[in-house]
Amino acid sequence: MKIRIEEAVWRELTEYLLARDDVETAAILLGEVVDADGCVLAVRRWSPVPDDGYLIRRVDQIRIDPVAINRLVRPARDRGLAVFTIHSHPMALDAWFSHADDLGDARLLPSFARQVPGVPHGSLVLARSEALVARAFVGGAVVPATVSIVGRTIATATASPAAPVDDRFARQVLALGDDGQRALQQLRVGVVGLGGVGSIVAAQLGHLGVGALTLVDGDVVEATNVSRILGVRAGDVGRTAKTEVARRYLAEAGLPIEVRAVARYLERREDVRLLADCDAILICVDRHTPRALLNRLAYEALITVIDMGSGFRVDGDGRIVGAAGRVVVVGPGRPCLGCWGHLDPDALRREALPAAERAALAAEGYIHGAEVPQPSVIPFNTMVAGAAVIELLRLVTRFAGADDPPQRLAFQFTDGTVRRNSLAEVPACATCGRRRAA
Repeated sequence: MKIRIEEAVWRELTEYLLARDDVETAAILLGEVVDADGCVLAVRRWSPVPDDGYLIRRVDQIRIDPVAINRLVRPARDRGLAVFTIHSHPMALDAWFSHADDLGDARLLPSFARQVPGVPHGSLVLARSEALVARAFVGGAVVPATVSIVGRTIATATASPAAPVDDRFARQVLALGDDGQRALQQLRVGVVGLGGVGSIVAAQLGHLGVGALTLVDGDVVEATNVSRILGVRAGDVGRTAKTEVARRYLAEAGLPIEVRAVARYLERREDVRLLADCDAILICVDRHTPRALLNRLAYEALITVIDMGSGFRVDGDGRIVGAAGRVVVVGPGRPCLGCWGHLDPDALRREALPAAERAALAAEGYIHGAEVPQPSVIPFNTMVAGAAVIELLRLVTRFAGADDPPQRLAFQFTDGTVRRNSLAEVPACATCGRRRAA
């Protein structure tokens, strides 16, 4: 079970829970199921237990009035949300569930399940040191849960046993440290688009030691892919899915990674839910429809999404006269791709048309350039892919610091420059403005 909480919400919640060290303090979290399997929750709101809502409140024990609990969980009943209790252990450095917590949850969690069926419920304990432990009640059984805090970084708040670091990553550990390598091992990262850029991204993530990848692309290898896609073979042309090429590359390298390859396109809002269990998603596609769907998923499911792309201008003689690339990090606490101007409404409308209608309009001259292949050169792809993966490293391992992370990197390949761009918040934005103001 995965629970995600936006960084700003988490800071506010922990400040409240740890404000007093003479008594335990409690709150109620309400979460929305965001994946198809019901195993990922996005928590956007919490409510404090009022002072008069405690029947017992001491430094080592609390009991909450059932009337107060019913009042606090009413929105969950109305909207089918998951309910999680959270309370502090103000004198503890380590987080654990006490015997009193076990007894209380044995009564409370089945009650939540009866009131709001079909979604998980659970509880969390926060120690004075901000150590955290969490569990969920699913299908009549109690299972452990992990809590991720998403914002400037992607951080796991719940402790887990220290996994051994594979010796193959020893040189990398010199730069990222044992904790950084373990953080990578715990990640599931989605890569959408396994063409010239995406194949390089997938390979780099595998060589970094990321624990699991979800690879999504509906294309089969074409002849022009042979010069651009890592791991492709001449015999793959017209036969092998791009996702299979990436999966095969990682398998043949013997890298310790779980790969879920999905040979399909992302056309509808329901399609992107297969990526909701990812801790981060990297977009490596030219089309605007999957980009728009994943942009929205970033805020609905509290996932950091990294979009990348490159573009070229070629003169009549075929010479490159302009070449640029970008890497944009979007998600909780950041402006979205729409705010950056990277979602083209006209392109979205074109892509929504049936193929026959789109072809007919193109033939009649109403659509220009919609299906024209774009230039693609592997060194430029490699630079953009590497920059995007470095931003993921910054998010997960705090490599090079995370206090002032770039929101957007803009490359000019012709003059060899890169710029860090920032953008003011757009409160009126229907995707990220509303979510940030909620």
